[in-house]
Amino acid sequence: MAEMLGALSFCASRERRVADIAFIKQTEGMSTTPETRFDPSALSEVDKQRLQQALQSDFLPVLLSKGGDVVELPQPVNDLFIEILQAVRRKEAVFLIHEDEAFTTQAAADYMGVSRQFFVRLLEDGKLPFHRVGTHRRVLFKDLIAYRQARSGERRAKLDKMTEELVEADLDAQYVDLTRPDPGRK
Repeated sequence: MAEMLGALSFCASRERRVADIAFIKQTEGMSTTPETRFDPSALSEVDKQRLQQALQSDFLPVLLSKGGDVVELPQPVNDLFIEILQAVRRKEAVFLIHEDEAFTTQAAADYMGVSRQFFVRLLEDGKLPFHRVGTHRRVLFKDLIAYRQARSGERRAKLDKMTEELVEADLDAQYVDLTRPDPGRK
């Protein structure tokens, strides 16, 4: 994995501090397809210190061409890049998944935090689109994200309605002790 760290350099550009980090698979005679999984333990201590310095400073990640041209990243890409660097600093593995990636029902259920049986029921009830590969169901990652966002929106709307009803009934200022008595104490 150490051969994957292609370049980690910091330079000054247009009176800004710029961080350039490139992870490139460098193997002779093989494809240069970027890896979609990066293991933070592959970084040397020097690289970890440089990443820490970049996160604590006013660095801006950029793309650096072979010819030396610097292309500043748009703010949303910059924010994502900072999230990735913070995860690496916390020694968390980072995965990049294409939105059209097909998940098995088990992988999708694990991602959603539900049982496989419950997830299959969601599919069969038409709550999530899926396709079949032979007899096996597959769900696209973008559909999982859309379903999770819709489900969170519905939950938020129901909680907002409940809160509104509590406020209208003037029950929001009352204190209710919800602690359960300890059965071992008298």
